Amino acid sequence: MKKNKANLILIFFLISASSSFAQTEESNILAKMGSKVITVEEFKSRYELSPQIGRNIQSREEYYKLELLYSMIAEKLWALEAENVKLDTTDIMNYTFKALEKMYWRDALYRKEIIDRVNHDPNEFILANQRAAYNLLVKFLYAERQSEIDSLYQILQNGFPFDLLLAARPEAALQDTLYVVSFGKMDEYAEDALYSLKQNEFTSPIKSPEGWYIFKLDTVVQRIITDEGQARTLEKDIRRTVDSRATDKVYNNFYRKFFKGKNVNVDGELFWSLSEKVAKLLEKNRIESNIEQGGNIHLLDKDFFAISKEFGPDSLEMPFIKFDTNPVTLRQFLHEFVFEGFYSNITNPDIIRAKLNARIKTMIEQELLNREARQRGLHNLPEVQNYVSVWRDNYLGTLYKREILREVKLSDDDVYNYYSEKQNKVLVPTMVNISELLTDSLEVIEMALNELDKGAGLKEIAVKHTKRSWVKQQNGETGFFPVTAYGEIGRIAGTLEIGEIYGPIKVDEGYSLFQLLDKKEEQKEFTGAYEEIKEELAKQLSGQMGSNLMVDRTVELANKYGLTIDENLLKSVKVNNLNTLVYKYIGFGGRILAVPFTNVFAEWINKWIESKESLP
Repeated sequence: MKKNKANLILIFFLISASSSFAQTEESNILAKMGSKVITVEEFKSRYELSPQIGRNIQSREEYYKLELLYSMIAEKLWALEAENVKLDTTDIMNYTFKALEKMYWRDALYRKEIIDRVNHDPNEFILANQRAAYNLLVKFLYAERQSEIDSLYQILQNGFPFDLLLAARPEAALQDTLYVVSFGKMDEYAEDALYSLKQNEFTSPIKSPEGWYIFKLDTVVQRIITDEGQARTLEKDIRRTVDSRATDKVYNNFYRKFFKGKNVNVDGELFWSLSEKVAKLLEKNRIESNIEQGGNIHLLDKDFFAISKEFGPDSLEMPFIKFDTNPVTLRQFLHEFVFEGFYSNITNPDIIRAKLNARIKTMIEQELLNREARQRGLHNLPEVQNYVSVWRDNYLGTLYKREILREVKLSDDDVYNYYSEKQNKVLVPTMVNISELLTDSLEVIEMALNELDKGAGLKEIAVKHTKRSWVKQQNGETGFFPVTAYGEIGRIAGTLEIGEIYGPIKVDEGYSLFQLLDKKEEQKEFTGAYEEIKEELAKQLSGQMGSNLMVDRTVELANKYGLTIDENLLKSVKVNNLNTLVYKYIGFGGRILAVPFTNVFAEWINKWIESKESLP
């Protein structure tokens, strides 16, 4: 009986639809490099709308502000160089990023066609306030099939008492107390029927998602408001409900007109083959991750690459979604499928086909809306361009960072020479033991942050939700490992104090939130034959080379693109220290993080300052 709105309303959390990241007045620029700038607005958004454990410590606020600014600058510098070396022409930018870009086009169309067209009749608020002043206590008859509810309604129409009929029905067991109906609890058409009843009258059959109902009004109870706080809350609820219903009416009218007569087909053979591959991979992931029956099983990034490889280049270029113009190839579909993600709690091939069919139907509808938005030129709106620009820099920066790390190539000679320099010894790096929650799901991260705020321990959360099966088996702990391992996680863990929690950060496997449980910093030497310590030497050398290359390249780019930073302006920027995930809900369905994740990388700044000081 509860209303299900299913993304019909555009919602912003802490973001105004008219806000802009890219105001470029000189007095508003924190950093400038090449053709890119970081404005106060973008910095505040990235700072306040991305969670980071520890930012609530007031004494460290300036440190965290500087750390984020330097990390954002590095991202912008990498994005500039990514454009220079044509990484903006890669499949990720042409397909996966394009899916994100289209979300903002679609969102702009929603604002224009739905939000801007919503008008309120003053009488709606009068009626809403009248209804909100009372609660209705009702009884109900329920049937899954329309034929059954129609039969019950005919019996009532013939004069049979409602209460006697209900007493003989199974739903009577659910009504030890009367069901309470308050304003906004049901869909408007059902509410209209109920609030028009007189005492002891009953409605005609009312359809709901789960079946059919006939309601009988038993009692009308006045709502008691005891203080100003309750009155303000009720007023907000009334306005929200009236706004929602007005928006629904405009949306439904647009939806019917826009999609009327539109018919788009999908290649049946490709669909059947894809569904089989998806079902097999989900079952494989369930077994490998030891997921119990009924648990959610996600397709991973590597699964999508495996699917692409199985199809082969010719099949990937075949039209999959057959629009009359510019059909969507299987390759394009898979990239957008990666962006949206896919999971199921059932691996039955028939169920997977049904889920996949529903997903494709949604994607077809959204692509039609995307094309409409672009045809109208909504992709050129300043607010759309600004949001897309921030995400584009994030994508390009990530691509270039990967390119830098790919340059680290170790030969056996490199490792042996390092071994010789160490005089046949290897200095054991700092060892850390952490509790880590690693997950593909931002919902899990959001849940973990909320639980941590309530006093829960990260270990108990990790035991239930981390992707690393061996961490689950070890009571949420990784056990000791060198800080040279696990990339960003190891590097950051080595800088923490025991008990300190860090994250979330974006890693190749998903999102990581971790806590330092213990640290061994004794710098003991491990001696041995080359073959015995070769692996540890390679880890150390690779980590050092990667870190040094990242720093050197960023410094090089800062000088190449003429970086300037206004740290005095940064000190004047007032920020809120939030610690929650914030989403932007997209018109016509979908959601995205309000701002991109920014992994901390500030190690380059000191070397850059030194390079500036050494210039004549």
